Amino acid sequence: MKRLIFVRHAKTEQLDYGSTKTDYQRELKPRGFKDSEIISEKLIKMNAFPDYILSSSAKRAKQTAKHIAKHIDFDTEQIDYQRFIYDGYTTTEFLTFLEKFNQHETIMVVGHNPEIAMIAMNLSDGDYYHFPTCAATAITFDAENWSDVNAREGKPEWFIYPSMFKQD
Repeated sequence: MKRLIFVRHAKTEQLDYGSTKTDYQRELKPRGFKDSEIISEKLIKMNAFPDYILSSSAKRAKQTAKHIAKHIDFDTEQIDYQRFIYDGYTTTEFLTFLEKFNQHETIMVVGHNPEIAMIAMNLSDGDYYHFPTCAATAITFDAENWSDVNAREGKPEWFIYPSMFKQD
């Protein structure tokens, strides 16, 4: 069985008009770090540990991936940062990319909306129209190899986001 854990990057700073910072360089806000800790704690409680982490190479996604990895005791030096996760990709391109990782059963993907929500919907029958910052979902596939995974065949396992666990 193969499993994907999709995580949208945590809460980030806004781009100010006239800023020299690009969208690619946007960083997490303090709330983003707190939210990623909340999600990390829930991942630990659910025993949802990836054996591989693939992340967008944009600053905010890298920060989210590293912060979660540290909390779940995943070696941050082993995170695979890929520009295409930032630039956008089709379901076919994503699945083709995964084919080289058959040794990994559970892969976490840290990315951006709308792509992260769309890929989750394209791979399963899940409803991910609302995919808040630092939300995470797991989708499982009855497959031995990533090359055997097809669109719409995944089964949503769970969907969590930080506000579900915050006290009013």
